[in-house]
Amino acid sequence: MKALKLSRRDFAKSALGAAAGTLLARASAAPTAAPEIEPLSVRGRWFREARFGMFIHFGLYAVLERGEWVMHREQIPISEYEKLVPRFNPARFNAHEWVAVAKAAGQRYITITSKHHEGFCMFDSKLTDYKITRTPFGRDLIGELVEECHRQDMPISFYYSLMDWHHPAYQPSLKPQTPVSSEFIAYLKGHLRELCTNYGRIAGIWFDGGWDHTPEQWHSAELIEIVRRLQPHALVNDRAGLPGDFTTPEQELGSPPPKGDERFREACMTINDNWGYAKTDQRFKSSAELIQLLAKAAGGDTNLLLNVGPMPTGEIQPHFVTRLQEVGKWLQRNGEAIYATSPTDSGYFTDTTFTTRDNKVYFHIFNWQPGTSLRVDLDVKKPAKRAYILEDGQEVDFIRNPSAGGGPSTSLSFTTRNRGWKSPVTVIAIETE
Repeated sequence: MKALKLSRRDFAKSALGAAAGTLLARASAAPTAAPEIEPLSVRGRWFREARFGMFIHFGLYAVLERGEWVMHREQIPISEYEKLVPRFNPARFNAHEWVAVAKAAGQRYITITSKHHEGFCMFDSKLTDYKITRTPFGRDLIGELVEECHRQDMPISFYYSLMDWHHPAYQPSLKPQTPVSSEFIAYLKGHLRELCTNYGRIAGIWFDGGWDHTPEQWHSAELIEIVRRLQPHALVNDRAGLPGDFTTPEQELGSPPPKGDERFREACMTINDNWGYAKTDQRFKSSAELIQLLAKAAGGDTNLLLNVGPMPTGEIQPHFVTRLQEVGKWLQRNGEAIYATSPTDSGYFTDTTFTTRDNKVYFHIFNWQPGTSLRVDLDVKKPAKRAYILEDGQEVDFIRNPSAGGGPSTSLSFTTRNRGWKSPVTVIAIETE
C-alpha cells in the first residue's frame, strides 16, 4: 500500500479531509428532538448482570507478534509500519468460532478494538484507506463479527482509541497537552458516526488513549453526545476523560467506588501479559486463577472483561481457548453465584468472597483442599433455611446462633469437611427466609 504522507494542510484539502468535514457537519447538526436516555440502572441492567465479557485486541500489530504497542515501543516509522498492510491476512478468522469461544467460556458480551493507537481501522471506514478492507483479507471483520453477535444474541461494543500514531492530522498532537486539530476531531466524529450507524444496535463505545489531552481538547462531551444520539441505549466508559457510565480499572480489580457513585465497574485484564498477540509471551494465568479473578470481581460488584489477542491467522490461540473452556465448565456448575449477583458484607475470610442473589448468599472458598475442614461463622442478614454445595447440591449442616435481641437469628455457624470437591472456587449456597 502506498504510504500516506499528508500534512495537516494537505489533509484538510484532500477527499478524506472533505469526507471527515462532511461527517463532522452531520455530527454537529442537532436533530429536532434528542432521544430519551433511560437511567443507567435501566439501560445498563444487562451489563451489570452479565458480569463476564470477552475483550478482543486485534490489529496490524498481530503481524509482528510483539504486542499492540510495538509501533510505539520500537519507534517504527509510519512508512515502515504501513508495510504491514499487505502482510495482514487473517484468512482463518471465523466470526462464528470467536463467538462460540466466548459462549463456551460463559462470557456474555464482547468488546473488540475497532481502532487501536496504531490508527489502523478494523472496519470499513470511508474516511481512510488505512483499513482492513484494503488488505489481502479484504473484508470488514468488524461487520462480520457484529452480524454473528446479533445472530447469537451476544451484545457487542467497540473499543475506539482517541490517540492515533498514524494519522497526519494527529502528528502535532503526539506531544502531551498540546491542542488537537479540528481536522482530527472531525475524523474522530466521523468514525463514531460510522460505528454507531453502520452496524445496527451496539452495546457501547469503549474509549481509550485519551490521557495525553484534556476532555476539552478532545471535545469529549461532543463525542459522547454523538453516541447518545445515535445509540441511546449504549454504554460509554470513562476513558474520554469524562465520568461515563462505567469505570475501567486495568489489570486490577479496583477499589469500591466512592459513596454516591452509581456507575458500573468493569476490570479489564489479560490472560498473559499482553493485550495484542505476542508470540513469546508464555506467562499464562491458569484457569484456576481466572476463575478466582471472576469470583473476586463479582464479589466486588465488578465485571471482568478478559482479553484475548488473536494470532495473525485470525484464530484465537489454543492457550486462551483451553483456559476459557475451563472457566466455562466452572460457570456451568456455579454461574448462579456470579451472574446477576450483588456483593454482600456477610463476613471476611482469607481467600474467599461473597455474592448474593434473591434469597441466597454465596460463600466462595478458594483453594479448599479435599479432606480439610472449614469452620465458619457468618451473619447472613436473614434467618438461614438451608446450606449446600452449589456444584452438586450436597447439604452442609449448620446451626443458628442465638440472637442477642431475642428475635430470629441471622447468625449461623458450621464446621464442614471438603468431601472431595476440587474446584478452584467451591461455592456454598445459603438459602435464607
